[in-house]
Amino acid sequence: MLFAISLLMAYAASQRAVAQTLVLHHADGTTTDVELYTQPRVQFQGDRVLINSPVLDMNYPKDDILRFTYKGGQLGISSPKAEADYTPEDDRLVFHNIKATDEVAVYKPNGIRVPIRLIVSGTDATLPLSQIPQGVYLLSVNGRTSKFTKP
Repeated sequence: MLFAISLLMAYAASQRAVAQTLVLHHADGTTTDVELYTQPRVQFQGDRVLINSPVLDMNYPKDDILRFTYKGGQLGISSPKAEADYTPEDDRLVFHNIKATDEVAVYKPNGIRVPIRLIVSGTDATLPLSQIPQGVYLLSVNGRTSKFTKP
């Protein structure tokens, strides 16, 4: 019995040792560890970095976070999410199988959100690119981000 308890305690300690952690590196040289078991969601909104999960809420100025790294455990993706389901067509992007609750946003590379207007038709939506100037943009659909260039 004592041997079984010892094994259980050793296993629990080893699991803590390999716990995966998101590490935020701040401009002042400090770091903040966020355990990934809390399932944090990192968002960039304007000049802020927001980290939310069922157990924590963090809010930092964008300039305070220099980079993100990971430590502990092996990182793996068991079922990767595909990029946003859209196709470029002429001077527009067409989103397929979109729902009214889906969140679509376009950002400049500096993090500033670009105002857009989607045209919804059935389960598809169209983003006319004539609304935005030439350049490189980040497209966020339900938290999945991809990059596109408007020539």
